[in-house]
This record gives sequence, structure tokens and C-alpha cells, in this order.
Amino acid sequence: MEDQVIFKIALATSILGLMGMMFFADDIAPREVKIMDLNRGMLDEDVSVEGVVQSVKKSSQSNTYFMDIMDGTGKISLIIFDSSVQDLQKANISISGLSNRRVKVTGKVSEYQGKIEIILKDASSLKLLA
Repeated sequence: MEDQVIFKIALATSILGLMGMMFFADDIAPREVKIMDLNRGMLDEDVSVEGVVQSVKKSSQSNTYFMDIMDGTGKISLIIFDSSVQDLQKANISISGLSNRRVKVTGKVSEYQGKIEIILKDASSLKLLA
């Protein structure tokens, strides 16, 4: 008899927990970090960084852009792949015109050739602040 009660409580708690996760999944925001705090332990984690765009370069082989962002604690490269580039252009945002602009970006922490970088999640993950 006691086992059945414990089972029912566990089942009800599990169902409530799963429903809560489904309802609040969109409200979970990525962690906001300073560039100096980014490390290999954060690989594949979504983070937000705020800073000033120092430079913008376009790949010679594709429609991929590379931005250097500085926040006063360090500098990081932001990678913007073609699909996000096209969406930004549809929103009338000129990527090459972002130099010296303050932005907030959200993306996945990645490592390429031993350097930590951020890959832009999507076009809506780049916000102009100033």
C-alpha cells in the first residue's frame, strides 16, 4: 500500500515537472558573460556577450563574416554564417556597417584552432545597442 502512494506521488511530480519544462523552455535565457570569463568548460553552451565591434571581415570563400568584439575585459571572434547573414540583410542590417557599434550577441561557444569563439545563434541574436 505504501509503495503505491509513493509511486503516485513520484508520477505526479514527474508529470508536473515535464509540463513546467515545456511551458518555460522558451523563457530560459542564455547566460550573460564577460569575454574574459569564456573558457573551454563552456564549449557548446549558449551565452550572451555585450561589447563594441572592433572589426568586421568577410570570408573570401563564402558568405561568412567574422567580427571581433571587445567588452573591456577581452576580445572574442563572432562567426556569422550565411543563413544568419541573409536574415540580417533582410532586416536591413548591414554587417559591414557594424564597426564601432555596441552590440549584444547570443551564440554557442566554440573552439577553432585552439581559440575560443562564439557562433551567432541566428539573426535575432544580434542586437544593436548604440
